[in-house]
Amino acid sequence: MKRMIYYAAWPVGLLLLTSMLITRKPVVHHPPPATPEERKPELPIKYIYLTFDDGPLEGSEHIDSVVLQERLKISVFLVGQLVMKNKKLQAYLEEYKTNPYIETYNHSYTHANGKYKMFYSRPVSVLDDIQQDEAVLGLHYRIVRLPGRNIWRLGEHKKDDPSAGNSGSAAADTLAMHGYKVFGWDTEWRHRSSDGTPVQTVDEMVKEIETRLETGNTFTKDHIVVLIHDEMFRKTWEESELKQLIDKLRTHENYVFEHVRFYPMPGVR
Repeated sequence: MKRMIYYAAWPVGLLLLTSMLITRKPVVHHPPPATPEERKPELPIKYIYLTFDDGPLEGSEHIDSVVLQERLKISVFLVGQLVMKNKKLQAYLEEYKTNPYIETYNHSYTHANGKYKMFYSRPVSVLDDIQQDEAVLGLHYRIVRLPGRNIWRLGEHKKDDPSAGNSGSAAADTLAMHGYKVFGWDTEWRHRSSDGTPVQTVDEMVKEIETRLETGNTFTKDHIVVLIHDEMFRKTWEESELKQLIDKLRTHENYVFEHVRFYPMPGVR
């Protein structure tokens, strides 16, 4: 009798065992986590500030339309005397002010009338000139680039222009004492005065920007201020060197275009 019960129960036990083997989840072997040396590091963000001096000038209409199309942030330093003498340039200024991708800053009212040595010999007069530009053009930010001088004053951090024999240093100090931030530039896309065409090729400018950002050869690490001039871009956008430059820089996923207003104080991350 016991033997019969044993044999009768045996197929049920076999069935349960078989069921467990069939329904058991397969073992998944995950690779070990990557070591710090094997992980792909995140690229640090690098900021590019495209700044245009002496505007608005011929070529400004192209700049205004393309930054809207490209959603490209640029900073324009304006000369009030040029604007007030020309209704066309006044119209350009109004376009700038309504364009969310353009911010306008101060490049003096007279641009020293081309007499830089005399202009900078009187720092208080330079302050008056800057304040006149601010009032006439309705500028909202106390951000200045001095005409004809690559000078910086950001908080306690400063840099003079040795190529000008440090002329303008006292004027920059005066502006800083009155709450202005004075911006120079890290690299300039030079142009020929005869026709406004760029001196450096697009590839040369790309290499210059890449190298300076990589080596930290800028006023503030990971931030580069590029000086450009409106009259360089009299061509249509699709034909322009500026479009080629932007397209090549945008291949870097960690490059960000920003307005000068958001440039950090040196030493602040």
